[in-house]
Amino acid sequence: MTQGYDGGAPDGFDAARLALRELVLAATVRIHHAGAGYAHDEPGSFLGSGFFVAPNWVLTCAHVVHAEEGGEVVVVYRTSPYDDPCAVPGQVAATLPEHAGRLVPGSWPAPDLALVRLREPVGHACVYVSERPNPHFGGNRVYYAGWTGARGRLEILDGYLSVQGTISAWSPEEQVRLGQNDLPPGVSGGPVIDPVRGEVVGVLKSRADQGAGGTSIGVEQLRTLHRSDGRGDGTEGNGGHTRGTFPGPADPGPARHADTAPHIDHADHTDLYQAVFHAHDRYHRDRQQPSESAAPTWADIQGELGARPGRALSPHERGELLGRLADLPPPVSTRALLGILGSLPGFRLPSLVPAPRGWRDGLGVLYEHARQDEARRLVVGYAMRILLADRDRTRSVLAAERALWEWVWHASTGLDSGYRTELAQQREELLGRERDGRERAGHERADDEAGRAPERPAQHPPLAPPGPSVLLVVLCRGWEPDRCDWSVSVADADGGTTLLHETQRTALADLDARAAAALTEAFRQCDEPGRPAPLYVALPHRLLDMPVDDWRLRPDGVPVGVERPVLVRCSDRDQLPDEAAQGPGAWPAAAWEPYDDEDGERRDRWRRLHTRQARAEVLDCDDGVRRPVPDTPALRGLAPHDVPVLCRLGDQRYASDPASLGRILNAGFGVAVWRRRRWQPESVCGEFHRGAKTVVDDGVGVALLPGVVHGLRRQVHAGLTEAYWAHGIALLYDDPHSPLPGTGDLLEAP
Repeated sequence: MTQGYDGGAPDGFDAARLALRELVLAATVRIHHAGAGYAHDEPGSFLGSGFFVAPNWVLTCAHVVHAEEGGEVVVVYRTSPYDDPCAVPGQVAATLPEHAGRLVPGSWPAPDLALVRLREPVGHACVYVSERPNPHFGGNRVYYAGWTGARGRLEILDGYLSVQGTISAWSPEEQVRLGQNDLPPGVSGGPVIDPVRGEVVGVLKSRADQGAGGTSIGVEQLRTLHRSDGRGDGTEGNGGHTRGTFPGPADPGPARHADTAPHIDHADHTDLYQAVFHAHDRYHRDRQQPSESAAPTWADIQGELGARPGRALSPHERGELLGRLADLPPPVSTRALLGILGSLPGFRLPSLVPAPRGWRDGLGVLYEHARQDEARRLVVGYAMRILLADRDRTRSVLAAERALWEWVWHASTGLDSGYRTELAQQREELLGRERDGRERAGHERADDEAGRAPERPAQHPPLAPPGPSVLLVVLCRGWEPDRCDWSVSVADADGGTTLLHETQRTALADLDARAAAALTEAFRQCDEPGRPAPLYVALPHRLLDMPVDDWRLRPDGVPVGVERPVLVRCSDRDQLPDEAAQGPGAWPAAAWEPYDDEDGERRDRWRRLHTRQARAEVLDCDDGVRRPVPDTPALRGLAPHDVPVLCRLGDQRYASDPASLGRILNAGFGVAVWRRRRWQPESVCGEFHRGAKTVVDDGVGVALLPGVVHGLRRQVHAGLTEAYWAHGIALLYDDPHSPLPGTGDLLEAP
């Protein structure tokens, strides 16, 4: 180990250390007992500490949470000293090792790690976790943080500890001995940080029985987690076991006919290690994008500290590379990853325990073991070999490969011409594979760019198999803006409609409660075992964002959007805003000529969208920077297979925001995706962009989007963290060939 800071800090170094401290404390949480009777602001329910390693994932010690019945805990956090603490339920997803804590009461041998996933999505800060192969440190001290209730009140504390050596080196029981500071009860599970490099390297495990200090476990021990599907990952025999059943704590019930939602994370959801660290690396990549937040990021502070993750990359370059690698499927096995590392010319692969498991781990190996004059060449070569690895190449994977190639191309500009020529030849091989993949999928590059493609028959009906559906029509009363008229009817598979109920002058705030009985009866008439009828909700264009899918028809029931597909339609197309007189927006000219007849344009868009592969088009956000939704003439210029996506709907700081969905409807679109959330400057939207593009671009057709969205809602409700990007997702699915009965006046009774 190199010597630590000796007092000769450059200007700004102390400020950077203070900023690093704020980042650590913002991500450090306390863990409490779950269940009634426990107050989460009192020491009596306090179990120990933990910290956010990825969105909605907490890392802590197994001994902190292992005794909790059902693995249920409560995580309490706050992201700044000015915020009130927030309590959110969590469940233990895995422990390392699983069985040992039952052998000796009160003990838990190393690795003594646990992953807790939140039961609902929240916004919070995350630490930066080192990708190095073993707990290397830039100095002879580490920084730690944790919570304690030792003095009768809950408080967070932090400080420095000296590094005094290791215990059981090269084994899953390896621990780092720490000293020269007292550790009070409760800090176990807190983060251990290398203050020179500005990254988390371990987890506080224990405090000394006598004297100061304690021990910590390196974060690399998480590589020993087993896959819960039994496939293994090349690390069998390292002692890792999962606890419980992943992915979710709640069984969402039997599969429904429309539940076709894919698990959009390329890291199979049964592999916690890949899922957590892919989310970690994408989070830190997205935090580097332009945003409305002025808060420094981990890469910013690492740069101010003068840290370099390796000889080849700056902290920002590393974050960008890791984020692009996290968009790709993970290595098929540890053996395959070791093969890639071993194929790098002039690189001697060291023996490591535990072995590298993900793309990020391989990069960490190169940091530590590459010669200085070869480091950048090896990193570029490593990224190129990852590009050339065999994998299924869907649209989103092809886009991720292109993004990684851009990084390789820019990173190789300082290398010699012969090496650049070799990279260009390898790129040609990759392009050949890409062309083959596009041909197999029926999506040629020229058609993609021009917005044209050979039409093909629709493969699926809108909801397969077809059956009855329920229709809720809501109409505004212009002279009473806080009240509405509404009706509930049942539509059979042939399009016939039967009115069940109609009511006038209902307060919008009471609509969910007033409509519950009528909807329950309609569903009772339509549902079949394992096949819940979809609910179409026709809303005025100003109310299209009403969260009907969150309604609960009975106090002990699940949200209706979890129970069945909930699809949005527009009930007042005759009142849509007219922007035809406005100038063109800052968007490309039309790739096709729209019809003069608006109904004809709607039908044509619907037909084209259902006869070729769709493509998601994010309209209101550009890499984290808000932009206004284009006006109607500009929206008409989008290709007929584009599906509009909005990620910032509800940002009330912009006067044009409430009318954005109306403009999309006016441009002839019958399918659109958005999310309902209160926009905050600290929010990171990259996961929503990625998820929306994946389910639309890689899906099996727009006709099955209703089932895909339904499945995502069920996954969010069940606590599958990889689906949390879809929290609040909504789908406009407004078929122009199925006009709403009685639109403009209430349905007539049969």
